[in-house]
Amino acid sequence: MTREALQHPSTVDLALYSGGDCGRIQKWRIGRHVSACVTCRSEVDAFHRAELALCKEAAELPAGLRWDRLAEEMTANIHLGVEAGECVGPAKPTPVRLDWSIAAVMVTMSAVLMGAWFLNPMPRAEHEAVLRAPKVEIRTTSAGLEVNENGSAMVLLHGRSREQQPALIVSSPGTLRARYVDTDTGQITINNVYSE
Repeated sequence: MTREALQHPSTVDLALYSGGDCGRIQKWRIGRHVSACVTCRSEVDAFHRAELALCKEAAELPAGLRWDRLAEEMTANIHLGVEAGECVGPAKPTPVRLDWSIAAVMVTMSAVLMGAWFLNPMPRAEHEAVLRAPKVEIRTTSAGLEVNENGSAMVLLHGRSREQQPALIVSSPGTLRARYVDTDTGQITINNVYSE
């Protein structure tokens, strides 16, 4: 016997299989098992017989049932529902009202922003010229990355192994990245320098 034949599907799985309500893979798996297992096949047949008996009973109308009367009542209920829906009409959207507290917060925030705008001193033309004048250069040296601005320099030292050249990456104007590998330890040092 195969391993699947030893593991019987649950009663729920067999009921779903007999009604055709399980997935494709589950249907294939259970179908293989049912074809090899007499016990499960008889249970699936019992489910089929129960389904046929239920369909037969559902097809017969009870004694004394007047179908014409039921049809008239259902039609009347449908018409009553349609007429009730027409009486109500479409729903009207409620207007959105602002609370006084929200309005007060908005007025206060507006006053603060306008006050900050008026009280903030505007930069003079001579200050703007000074801000635009500096020239920034970024370059590598044997010691590390150097940022030079108007003759003043700052150097990022890269460590002990100075004889090795760094791997340089320039990603955008004013940005420089240098990667140094220490030959003794194998550690990598990455320096990023940005200028505005």
